[in-house]
Amino acid sequence: MRFGIGQNENFVFFCLCTHLSLSLPNKVQETFDMTTLPYKVLFIDLDDTIWDFRANSMLALRQAYDELGLSSEIPDYDRFKTLYMTANKELWEAYHHSRVTKDFLIVERFARPFREVGSPVADDKAFIMRLNDRYLDILARQKNLVPGAVELLDYLTERGYPLYILSNGFAEVQSRKLESAGISRYFKRLILSDEIGVTKPDRRLFDYALRLVGAEPSDTLIVGDNYDADILGAMNAGWGTIYFNRDNLPVAGARPDYVVTALSDIKQIL
Repeated sequence: MRFGIGQNENFVFFCLCTHLSLSLPNKVQETFDMTTLPYKVLFIDLDDTIWDFRANSMLALRQAYDELGLSSEIPDYDRFKTLYMTANKELWEAYHHSRVTKDFLIVERFARPFREVGSPVADDKAFIMRLNDRYLDILARQKNLVPGAVELLDYLTERGYPLYILSNGFAEVQSRKLESAGISRYFKRLILSDEIGVTKPDRRLFDYALRLVGAEPSDTLIVGDNYDADILGAMNAGWGTIYFNRDNLPVAGARPDYVVTALSDIKQIL
């Protein structure tokens, strides 16, 4: 690298950089220490890591609310949204740890908001399933990506990394999300928890993924936004980890190999 300075200045610059690196945060130090990583395989979580589930789910939820006339039961959309999001978050956390089934999740997350307001719709399973199916169909058509996703995928592809998706999302929508967003071409394979009925963070899903791609844990790294499901699960399986901490949340448990708050930061690591 050329700095346009003389030999003496180069020596001073080197000393200054060496001194400064001692006081840099861990995240930045790690990028200096590991200019090239020994990983041969990269897994990336889909929802809210590269595909913007937050934005896309809100669009789908609003459209489903309007199309199915849910205002007749819960007139205030914001209240419906809050009730749904609270239920959905709680149920997905339980689903990650096998405390509820997929079938229970997809019904309960929509039934609970109606139950909270005393609506008889909560007990109409046929209607709840129609609502769920319409929501998922609209959701799978959405195109919004997390900022920096395409640039990162282009970069990783140019670097020659084989890329795979590892997701707890439902088989009926995950591949459609990739197609709708125009990013399926980047990935060699989509691997889903639905394939074996085991979800992240269960180590069995991580081991299953390795068998499918023929990789070793020490050669494998995952990028994910969920500390519990993606990061702790991968760490327990012996994988390298990049925690995409989009909201800059405190990390209370074991420290991931890397923590980034923007996808663009990953290019400094890989």
